[in-house]
Amino acid sequence: MEQGGRFRAKNLEEPSNEIEEYAKEVLDAMIREGVPPTPSNFDAYFDKRLDRKPPAFRKQILKLLEIEEGGDDEHQIALESAIKEAFGNVKKFLQHIGLVYKNLRHFENVIEKRRYEAKAVADKSALLSLLEATQRDIRTMTKIVSKESGALKEMYNDTGVLVAEVRERAIYDEKFGIFKKNYLLNKIRKEEALIKEFGHESTLMMVRTNTNILADVKSPKAQHLILRTVARLLMKTSRRSDVVAHYDNGIFAILMRHTSLQSAVRAAERLKELVGNTNFFIGDEEIVLDVDISIAQIDLNRSSEQTIVCALEALEDAKNTDDPCAICSQDQEV
Repeated sequence: MEQGGRFRAKNLEEPSNEIEEYAKEVLDAMIREGVPPTPSNFDAYFDKRLDRKPPAFRKQILKLLEIEEGGDDEHQIALESAIKEAFGNVKKFLQHIGLVYKNLRHFENVIEKRRYEAKAVADKSALLSLLEATQRDIRTMTKIVSKESGALKEMYNDTGVLVAEVRERAIYDEKFGIFKKNYLLNKIRKEEALIKEFGHESTLMMVRTNTNILADVKSPKAQHLILRTVARLLMKTSRRSDVVAHYDNGIFAILMRHTSLQSAVRAAERLKELVGNTNFFIGDEEIVLDVDISIAQIDLNRSSEQTIVCALEALEDAKNTDDPCAICSQDQEV
């Protein structure tokens, strides 16, 4: 009985399938490397070690992850999209009210015209009385609609201010389908706090489409298509725990949690290859994509703003190097 009990307990402790075995492997690695097994850290390590697994296993895991709910960020994205749609509906509603008001004014002018025409009729007292009564009713309706229209316009302006505030605080960049700069900065500061507490490594990658490619494309619409394509490639090559964002002026950033400089360089190599193998046509012209990449380690000896400046300066150096990326020096002055 005792042996049977021990045997059953042992079976309960052992993984029963590949996914459970992988989860145990991730947890063992975190404990071995002294990383606290918090949900956030486990998520990052889960993605980090997945790169080493065979393609079939990665595909199986990613399929399972797609079934899961997106989380708070995805809910906020959906909320922001709903707010935008609601604001569009309010705008359309106001336009319809304006159209009704315009038609009422036109109807009033028609009644006035018919009133003067009726004066030429010999027996016209009853007709004039009817028209005057109708005109009074129309004027009353016009005043009511005008008053309501003014209230709606004021409400519309107030709503516009609120929506502008929401957009200012929004985390999702609709132009590129990734996060915005403010969300990235907030995540970097939180990551610095975690690094200070637990001592792991994380890096920041900056990516910019080759300026010569954009210069050769004159159409703003085509330039945006190129940038959005690059943003999609960043999403494709990044891990779930990474934060992909539009930093500014066509420069993208990826916060890579629990990632050393060496691992970040390998990620840059994969990204460079993926982008280089991507081409499309704008009219009859074939566009072959290329990007400049820089990497900076999240360093507690400098502020998050200094880390970003360091990465941006390295991004300028990346144009003149044959390496897949330029690395921001730890002791570089900013």
